[in-house]
Amino acid sequence: MREGVFVTGTGTDVGKTYVSALLVKTLREQGRSAGYFKPALSGARRRDGALIPGDAEEVCRMSGLPGPPEQYVAYLYEQAVSPHLAARLEGPPITRERIMERFSQVAARFDYLVAEGCGGLFCPLCTEGEQLLLGDVAAMLGLPLVIVSPSGLGAINAAVLTAEYAAKLGLPVLAVVMNGFEAGNPLHEDNRVQIGRFTRLRTICAARDARTIELP
Repeated sequence: MREGVFVTGTGTDVGKTYVSALLVKTLREQGRSAGYFKPALSGARRRDGALIPGDAEEVCRMSGLPGPPEQYVAYLYEQAVSPHLAARLEGPPITRERIMERFSQVAARFDYLVAEGCGGLFCPLCTEGEQLLLGDVAAMLGLPLVIVSPSGLGAINAAVLTAEYAAKLGLPVLAVVMNGFEAGNPLHEDNRVQIGRFTRLRTICAARDARTIELP
């Protein structure tokens, strides 16, 4: 197992990129050689005709990781749809081999790697030929999971189901990070207690304006 973590989420837009950037930033500020990797990114913006991986760009901006950001992404697509559909509409198709090749290239440059998934563990990357889900990618990379969850209504169900699915896949989970956590908010505080109770996992709270994050 390489040293690092695989950041997954309970769904789309729960703050995986924000948490990934905080992790890389915190590690680099502690003097660690920390890098970033993302297997696939859809919904990339165009700038001067070139596709820009917004998530990787944000991680570089927040953490001070040197660019260009596209070097940290294995597959880049313009359409903001699931990676398997973006690959079908735009090409090229996503393969295990290419992900592992690009991951190994990035991993060779750093002592610690924060890999960020695209969506949740059941997010499909390829549905034609050899099926490939994000959970398969997490297993391939050999990194323990950090699950990013929202802090508000629905967080308990989403976090517990994701943790149970990870256990079904045999994927180790280090912690659940509750994004957008507001200290003193009764709902957020109780969700933290209940998520920890039902998953028996460490819960880490990340405020919206956090500058660093507790490491899992």
